[in-house]
Amino acid sequence: MPPRLHVKCLLNLARTARNSPRGCALLRAPDTPDMSAASESRGISPTRARRLVHSGAMAVSGFEVTAVYVSGFRKALVDLGLLEQVVARIPPATKAVLEAPFSARTHDADVLRDLSDALFAVAGSAVFQQHAYLMARDSLGKILVPMFKVALALTGRTPATLLSRVPDSVHQAMRGVTATWLPDGPSGGVLRIDYPEPVAPVAEDGWRGTLRFLFGLVEGTPATISKVERLNDGRRLSIHVVW
Repeated sequence: MPPRLHVKCLLNLARTARNSPRGCALLRAPDTPDMSAASESRGISPTRARRLVHSGAMAVSGFEVTAVYVSGFRKALVDLGLLEQVVARIPPATKAVLEAPFSARTHDADVLRDLSDALFAVAGSAVFQQHAYLMARDSLGKILVPMFKVALALTGRTPATLLSRVPDSVHQAMRGVTATWLPDGPSGGVLRIDYPEPVAPVAEDGWRGTLRFLFGLVEGTPATISKVERLNDGRRLSIHVVW
């Protein structure tokens, strides 16, 4: 196999490797600059390309988290005094990303899984929600709040104004995940979050913390989450909101 391995070729080999020892032998670790450039040109981060090949699995349907998100995750851990405890529970590859989140524009969803599992194991549901709140307020919020304030001024100071902007804002945190706001009358609706693969139940805690920050931007109209449903085998969260 020549040194310049095309990503498509690698993924085809990964399919073969599932059932063929010879296919496994053909796979090469894509850790060269050429591999990184090729994978990025096709929208696949170098980290994701390496994991696809080493695992022998086809996972291009998954999602990624942005460098801004990982950086915010780290900052909130520091603010809560939990960084060292979480770092002690994550694998070396995830630790490297956490130490240098802007080493790439996006990172494989496995990074988020590792960090979320570790944080939940260390601190539980309530602190996980507080961590998500701090992330939204101190990191992602700095990017999104100016847009939200303009929307509130132009279209009315109601939770619906902000929830209808969530679909356009998700890409600041995750790529490959979509959000849809489905209003149900003047005082409620459903925020639907669709992932390309099943997510852990702790994702609900993340959204609860994030939305608590969002609801706080609308003074005088308190909004609450009345129910969260996990649908489509864990690929969808339907978050029912009332005010």
